[in-house]
Amino acid sequence: MKTERMRNSFFNSMSSVLVLFTSTILSFVLRTYFIKILGEQCLGLDGLYTNILSLLSISELGFAMVISFSLYKPLAEKNQDKINKLMSFYKDIYRKMAFIVLGISIVFLPFLKFMVKDYTVNYNIYFIYLLYVGDSVFSYFTSYKAILIEADQKKYLLTPIRIVFNVLTYGLQFIILLLTKNLVYYLVVRLVFRQLENIAINIFVSKRYPDVDFNCKKKVDKEDIDKIKENVNGVLFHKLGNYAVNGTDNILISSIINISVAGLYTNYLSLITIIKSLINGVITSATSSFGNLNVTDSIETKYNIFNIINFVCFFVTGMFTIGIYFLMNVFIEIWIGSSFLLNSSCVFFIAINFYLISMLQPIDTVKNSTGLYYIDRFVPIVQAIINLVLSFLLGRIFGLVGILASTTISYLVTVSWSKVIVIYKHVFEKSVSYYFKKQFLNILTLFMSVLILHFIYSRISIQNLYILFLVKGFLAVFIFTIVFGLFNFKTKEWHFFINCFKKF
Repeated sequence: MKTERMRNSFFNSMSSVLVLFTSTILSFVLRTYFIKILGEQCLGLDGLYTNILSLLSISELGFAMVISFSLYKPLAEKNQDKINKLMSFYKDIYRKMAFIVLGISIVFLPFLKFMVKDYTVNYNIYFIYLLYVGDSVFSYFTSYKAILIEADQKKYLLTPIRIVFNVLTYGLQFIILLLTKNLVYYLVVRLVFRQLENIAINIFVSKRYPDVDFNCKKKVDKEDIDKIKENVNGVLFHKLGNYAVNGTDNILISSIINISVAGLYTNYLSLITIIKSLINGVITSATSSFGNLNVTDSIETKYNIFNIINFVCFFVTGMFTIGIYFLMNVFIEIWIGSSFLLNSSCVFFIAINFYLISMLQPIDTVKNSTGLYYIDRFVPIVQAIINLVLSFLLGRIFGLVGILASTTISYLVTVSWSKVIVIYKHVFEKSVSYYFKKQFLNILTLFMSVLILHFIYSRISIQNLYILFLVKGFLAVFIFTIVFGLFNFKTKEWHFFINCFKKF
């Protein structure tokens, strides 16, 4: 069991990296031409509607997450009857959600004109919006089976399908963009091919699990329903809070400032999303394995594995945080030009927010795999209220930097410590002191690395942007790795990886 779990985690992580690598390269090329051909206002519109659809997806209530957690035990015990009931229940719920999302989307239509400030491009904002809605609504009918293979720790088997459809979708969107220069055709291609991908995955899962009855007429047991309802209630609060903090930036920027600034921020956000997806793909690939671990292994084993995941997460997150802070503007200037740059204060808060969100990934992995959604359900709502109030106040006074700073403050005073306490108390049954000592050490590592790099960079004068990016990038990796090693060479996690390296 342990060997299989480690193998599945490894393959899931590697497959996630492979899929993300191909989609990152292709989407990056596509976005470059999107900006050049359609402009920053269409880019801002894309960011705004993506945020709105994220809000509408909250009506899903976190059923995917809850059903995934509910499947861990029956999959481990090979309880076919319970698997059939849960998958059929999930399918019915998703179909109902499709109509709910459609209904709420239509209610939103009259308010779009108030969200799109200083919009001058000749596209019907309502028709474009409905294309985004269609993409979301149809997905509820075609995406439900993937949860089974993911909960069974076999997500890596979907890699060939995802890569093929990434190439087809991005490739055809690129051709359509070059030939027609039309946003509508571009979105239609995405809508069609995303549903075809979901259908292909459904067919694969059905063949992989021939014994699963996705149209099972038996009802889920009352005890399971009660547990699902409790977890859904908990997840709903978390989803609402998370959206209000991380999903409203483009709406706030386009409403308080204007759609063009939202477009500029979307460029940075797209790069951050790519980086976060890469980290999340590796870290959250362990979620299903941790769910299986939670069913079968001891508390001490879970705790040790968590510390190793957290150790790796900081090294990767710390490296990228420094890269974002020092290299993001250089990269943007190389990529699309100096007219698309944000000031250094904005970049600073983008880097800080990235760090705070990414460093909670190991905690969220444990939380999602153990179903602890209900206990701290009100904390994200408090975070959301703090973020929205501060965003309106600071956004009007300081502009974009005020909105970004509000996100930072809301994280620091709420979930950055509350989630940790829940996990340590209810999963590991240990004091949180070791975790916060490690976080203090991590912040000190980051701070020292930034100081050293500031000192070195201030003495570098290179005019060529490509060479400057490479030199700064090499120094960032080198200095952070050295400082990281100096602060961590006595830790158990460091010795674990040294021993693994020696064995390898």
